[in-house]
Amino acid sequence: VDGKRGKNDIQLRDKYIESGKIPFDLAISMGLKSIATDPWLMVLQHMPGLLGFKLRQIFYKKRLGKMGKGAIIDPDVEISHPRNVYLDEFSYLARRTQIYCPEGYVRIGKRCHIGGWILGHGGVDIGHCVASGGTILSVTDSHQGGYRMSGPMIPRQQRNLRYGKVVIEDDAFIGQQSIIMPGVHIGEGAVIAPFSLVLRNVPAWTVVYGNPAIKLGMRDKVKFPVPH
Repeated sequence: VDGKRGKNDIQLRDKYIESGKIPFDLAISMGLKSIATDPWLMVLQHMPGLLGFKLRQIFYKKRLGKMGKGAIIDPDVEISHPRNVYLDEFSYLARRTQIYCPEGYVRIGKRCHIGGWILGHGGVDIGHCVASGGTILSVTDSHQGGYRMSGPMIPRQQRNLRYGKVVIEDDAFIGQQSIIMPGVHIGEGAVIAPFSLVLRNVPAWTVVYGNPAIKLGMRDKVKFPVPH
């Protein structure tokens, strides 16, 4: 299954949460690797201009699950666990985009313009020609059952994580500062107005806004095919 974390990674995290200790040999090996790679990664991540774009294309071609032809990654983009991220042809990750995907996956189709923050734990499928400046969550903490909600520094048995794959179909538009919650399906061509909270599925070609998002109207269907 795409992007599932190994049992060793999960066990190491859980042991640290309980004891606060990291195995010494692991700390040494990771520290040496960091010294050798982090300065170069910092330069690569922040380098502006055409040279920066080209170097990031070369770098991520070997590290993403897929890096399509013509895809562009801006400076200051953060991608954790890039092997679980799939970026199709001529798509663009805008400055300060954050994709956090230690488990699950994020798939982005052709000719997309993606910003904001994406959590890929439960799976995120984004179609072609999608624009997004919002937050896309495929996992959240749930209070149901008396569990804590204060995040990853809480022991796993005290959390109730709600996973749900998010699907965003072709030509959808996700406005800035909007939030898509786990398990939501955004239909083809749907428009999510800025600052909206989307808790349930949105039908194709529907315009929604608000907190929680409600229907505002409809938009015309796109009359062009997806560019090659």
